[in-house]
Amino acid sequence: MTPELWHIPLSHFNEKARWTLDYKRVPHRRRVLGPNYLYKAWRATGQGKLPILFLDGRAIADSTRIIAALEERFPDPPLYPRDAQARSHALALEDFFDEGLGPAVRASVVTPLFRHDPDIALRVLTTGMPEQAYQTLRPLIRVFPSFYRMRHKISEARLDQDHATVADALDRIEGERRGRAYLVGDTFTVADLTAAALLGPALQAPQIQYPLQVELPDYIKAYQADVLKHPAAQWALGIYAKHRGVSAEIPRAAAA
Repeated sequence: MTPELWHIPLSHFNEKARWTLDYKRVPHRRRVLGPNYLYKAWRATGQGKLPILFLDGRAIADSTRIIAALEERFPDPPLYPRDAQARSHALALEDFFDEGLGPAVRASVVTPLFRHDPDIALRVLTTGMPEQAYQTLRPLIRVFPSFYRMRHKISEARLDQDHATVADALDRIEGERRGRAYLVGDTFTVADLTAAALLGPALQAPQIQYPLQVELPDYIKAYQADVLKHPAAQWALGIYAKHRGVSAEIPRAAAA
C-alpha cells in the first residue's frame, strides 16, 4: 500500500513529516485537509491533530511518531544516530524543539496577524489549500481567531514570552552546534530536521514546498528579519538548502 499523508501545507509540524518522507525518498500520496479536518482526524486516529500518516494499514498521528515509524520501516538513510547515547540526545532535542520552539514560532506569527490583519491571517493559514478553504473561514473571521488561539493554547499576553522562547531555542541550537555542521555528531539527524522544519514559517526558505501566496505586513517582515540575524537561523537555512531535497509525493495523475 502506498503511504498517504494527511496534512496542512503551512504547518511546520506537518513539514517534519513531509521532510522525512522526502529525505527517505518514500513515494507517497498527500491529501490536503481543509478547515473541517478535526472530524476526519478524530475518526482516523481518535485525536484531532495533523499530520496523520497511513502506513502499512496503520493510521499514525503526531510528527514524532510518524518519524519513528518511517525510521523503522525505511531505515536508510537514517535520521536516528546508530550510537545509543547520540540517538538519545537527538531525540531529546527533537522533543525540546517540539514542545517549545514549534508552538512559539506559530504564536509569534499568528498572534500579531490576528490582532491587526485577520484576513491576511486566514490567507496565511490556508496556504496550499483550495480557495474554498479561505472562503469557508472568511464569514467566521470574528470568531475563528478565538477558536484558533484556544485550539493551540495561544495567548496575546504571552507574545513577548513566545518571542523569547524562539530566541532561547536559537541560542540552544548554537550552543549544541559549537561551530559544527550538525547538532548531534557529524551527520544530519532528526534533531537538525526538527529544528529547521519548526523554524520554517519564520525562515520561508527557498526550498519550502508551500510558499505563502500573500504579502506579509511590515511588522511580520520585521520579526522575520530579526530572527534571520541569528546565526542559528542562517544555519537552518543551510540545512534546508543541503538536505530538504525534492518531493517524493506521487503526482495525482500518476497516482490515478
